[in-house]
Amino acid sequence: MGSVITYDDKCPKCKQETGFSDFYYKTSEEYFACQNSECSFSYSYQWKRDKDHKLITRDGSDNYEFSNLIMVETIYENGVKTVKELNQNKDE
Repeated sequence: MGSVITYDDKCPKCKQETGFSDFYYKTSEEYFACQNSECSFSYSYQWKRDKDHKLITRDGSDNYEFSNLIMVETIYENGVKTVKELNQNKDE
């Protein structure tokens, strides 16, 4: 699996260039964590998986095309974890 790692990304919360990001370009999954100890903001975009890490599809079939997968956004901010399922495009 290929990824692009960046160690000095700008944090969307504290605006400092202290963010660590890891983008998996083959799966479009993304992880970000602010290394600023006063901020500690983080987020991830991952495909929804079951307890055995198998991808979960929208229609319950074995059709693993991106349009049939469920993207999950997880945000940690101020010690609170928020998880929500997104539409097909994470920007929607």
